[in-house]
Amino acid sequence: MNKKFDLFCDELLRWNKIHNLTGYKTKDLIYKNIEDSIYPLKFIKKFKSAIDIGSGNGFPAILLAIENIESKFYLVEPNNKKASFLNHVTILLDLTNVKILKYRFEDLSNFKVDLITSRALFSSDKLIEMSKDFLSDDGYFLFYKGSNESDAYIKIGNRSYIYKSKGEING
Repeated sequence: MNKKFDLFCDELLRWNKIHNLTGYKTKDLIYKNIEDSIYPLKFIKKFKSAIDIGSGNGFPAILLAIENIESKFYLVEPNNKKASFLNHVTILLDLTNVKILKYRFEDLSNFKVDLITSRALFSSDKLIEMSKDFLSDDGYFLFYKGSNESDAYIKIGNRSYIYKSKGEING
């Protein structure tokens, strides 16, 4: 696996001891979430820019940014300690393609991206409704949801990956 994944894992465990960022307390659990984060790269289209809504502890956006260094990522996280972690890890991993936006998503000024991601935040319908104006006409939504999602593009174990084009939701 990528050396940056190892650094991310170590740093998340270190910060988690002090700031309780996540329930993942072992390297094994973090690596499972790293694999979960990058799995969609097997089936999604290439993209130049992405926004991650509710970036929290960096899943999936930091891992996607490591694997897609040529793409620009905007990570939206209003929580101070989580935004601080994201800023710290972005600098540590030299992810010059990542910008942390410490705002509530609803308070952002509109700009266009090719991919909108989110993990376990709100329902898919609500995420689409609140973010569709940020998506370019040929862009896609990629949501990481639980296994009970009926409109999943792909289901793997307890994970459903929702992958929809803007055209599919406007159609």
